[in-house]
Amino acid sequence: MPAYQAVIDSPIPGIPSLGLTLVRGRLAGIDFLFRWQAPFVTTPAAAAVAALQRYLDGQVPQRPLPLHATGTPFQQRVWDELRRIPYGQVSTYGELACRLDSSARAVAGACRANPLPLLIPCHRVVAANGPGGYLGQSRGEAVEIKQWLLQHEGYA
Repeated sequence: MPAYQAVIDSPIPGIPSLGLTLVRGRLAGIDFLFRWQAPFVTTPAAAAVAALQRYLDGQVPQRPLPLHATGTPFQQRVWDELRRIPYGQVSTYGELACRLDSSARAVAGACRANPLPLLIPCHRVVAANGPGGYLGQSRGEAVEIKQWLLQHEGYA
């Protein structure tokens, strides 16, 4: 289990807690904790917790947080594109693939590897004919979480 710098309660159905990790003061990971853990916040994580709490309260974070998302150069390109999708809007895997001169499957793989769900909003990427997958799953609880996140942002 990672050493979290903060654990916060989550309003997301099926996800009772969120665990946050930082690297050199930058947010490096948000883990969906499927079992409740007692909340705590260390001083270095206070700004990240405040921004994430704003999002969970239904507000757009005011300014971007410094992030430390490690991944391949292609994953970094996908994640940069994900951060350009406005709050409450979606893009399809195919649209992102066209912009990145890649394939929808490769975009989906980069979404699955995203270490910072919610702030690198892979939930805003949908299939051409429905919600698509989430957290590496194409049905069930993970897709329900994705649909909740989209509704939380006001996407119908």
